[in-house]
Amino acid sequence: MSDVIVVTGGAGYIGVPLCVGLAESGRTVRALDVLLHDQTDVLDVLRGAGVELIQGDVRAPEVRERALSGADAVVHLAAIVGDPACARDPELSREVNVEGSRMLAEDAERLGVGRFVFASTCSNYGRMADPTTPIDE
Repeated sequence: MSDVIVVTGGAGYIGVPLCVGLAESGRTVRALDVLLHDQTDVLDVLRGAGVELIQGDVRAPEVRERALSGADAVVHLAAIVGDPACARDPELSREVNVEGSRMLAEDAERLGVGRFVFASTCSNYGRMADPTTPIDE
């Protein structure tokens, strides 16, 4: 299998095991991550699995171009997550979470990336009156 898969947020909590699993299944994996939380300890894990790490910001056009060139699919996990982090810097959160995602999707389409998966651990549904109520997609 020779699929090239880009995982944005590839050095994150969900990104690392996803990258490793995809690499173990025979895919070529590029992890794009800004390393916002200095999680350099995971770099050995990613490199050990054969994952290419591109350290950069999803908002930067040249970084997106490098990551997406020749890719077959994108799994987009990069984001500022959680209400406290977003409240600390709302403008940065909007730039990364909204504009970064939009630009990534536009570039992926322009570069002929066939599949784009958006997944998130952030509060996509907003504040709910009853947080125990399951969300039905």
